[in-house]
Amino acid sequence: MPSVETIYQESIRPLPVVDQKRLADLILKNVNGEPDSLRTRRSVIDILDDHPVKRVFEDSKEVDEWLRTERDSWDD
Repeated sequence: MPSVETIYQESIRPLPVVDQKRLADLILKNVNGEPDSLRTRRSVIDILDDHPVKRVFEDSKEVDEWLRTERDSWDD
């Protein structure tokens, strides 16, 4: 059987981040013995991560910069 590190490098790491997070969530549920039915509420971050549309901004810094640029253009 391959090592955990090998499984991660060959099978998990190439996955999109959203799938890696889903896999981690499934593993934690299994380890903690939490049935799927107990987790009925999802966080907004999880919902956004699962959305197939690419985000316009990668982080809050990009949003701040865009807003700053937009506000500056109002003064022209």
